[in-house]
Amino acid sequence: MSYFEEVTQKARAAVSTAAVKAREVADSAKISAAIISEKRELDKSYRALGQWYACEHGEGEVPAAVADVMAAIRSSQQKIADLQASRDAAENAESNQPEEGAVCPVCGKISDSKFCPHCGAPME
Repeated sequence: MSYFEEVTQKARAAVSTAAVKAREVADSAKISAAIISEKRELDKSYRALGQWYACEHGEGEVPAAVADVMAAIRSSQQKIADLQASRDAAENAESNQPEEGAVCPVCGKISDSKFCPHCGAPME
């Protein structure tokens, strides 16, 4: 065999080996991605089951094994409700406050600049 034929055969063998390894890595990555996807679906199912259980069972109906978890859930739900109420109250208080500045004689908008940002008229 000539030198070039020998180099060509070695190159073909190396490319073939690299292609096989690349396929193995790609297959492994696909399997890993499928496993991760299934774990996410399983977590979603667990969360849905837990949420259903928490909604279906009242304060007294909960077994002692999960009473602490249910108490923590109820506490978190109450905190969320309180925080949402305080946020809504703060938003309402902000919207009721009058804006500071002069009233534009042309469009009636309030601004504290020399010219109205809405229509461009000079402010008095």
